[in-house]
Amino acid sequence: MRKSQNQNINLFIFFLAIFLSVSISAFCDSPKEKLSLADSLFKQKKYTQSFELYENILFSDKKTSSAMLLKMAFIKEGLGDFTNALYYLDLYYQKTYDKKVLKKMEKLAEQQNLSGYDYDDMVLFLNIYHRYQVQIDIIIVALAFLAFGMLWYEKKNKKLNGPYAGSVFAAVLVALLLLNNFAREHTKAIITAPSAYLMKGPSPGAPLLDIATQGNRVEILGQEDVWVKISWNDQPAFIKASNLKALKL
Repeated sequence: MRKSQNQNINLFIFFLAIFLSVSISAFCDSPKEKLSLADSLFKQKKYTQSFELYENILFSDKKTSSAMLLKMAFIKEGLGDFTNALYYLDLYYQKTYDKKVLKKMEKLAEQQNLSGYDYDDMVLFLNIYHRYQVQIDIIIVALAFLAFGMLWYEKKNKKLNGPYAGSVFAAVLVALLLLNNFAREHTKAIITAPSAYLMKGPSPGAPLLDIATQGNRVEILGQEDVWVKISWNDQPAFIKASNLKALKL
């Protein structure tokens, strides 16, 4: 009887030890722990080791922070890898909408003779709209209903003549529709191949349009199998998907 109890106790201790070992290992491998270790390595200027951890957190754990992305960009720029420096700066901008980083990207791209990084007030407006699109759309719809209600009330009380309420309501909805269509955000990407062939059609046998170098940023218009349709110098072009790195979190 006692022998059986001892066996049960030993078995319990064995499984408890395994459970604690797995739990501690999982905790140590958690994104928070890895980020803390990566930050520590970054402070020690062990940039290669810290970048490997940051990269693992971003792509394997699907976690990120604005500070982490900025450090990754800093490391890549220091190594002379301007393509990936711009890539992480762009991701940082998508997360923070920090206007200062746009100037940094524009300056870095200009130094490396890269295209696709020009910004103006319209781009900034669209960026703000895309960031708060849902809230802005709700406000516009609410204003449309408010205008409709007020005009309907005035018409009911014979203060207005004609279908003004319906016209105003329709005009606001049309504006909302146009805003959502013309301000539609296209995914952008960075060319990663040293020499990427841009074709006029989605085929290796199509006429060659141009040869683009890595680091240029382009707008994705669509995709057909392994070919991605992009905008290049204001005209459509096709590039192999393997030569692109999409700019999205």
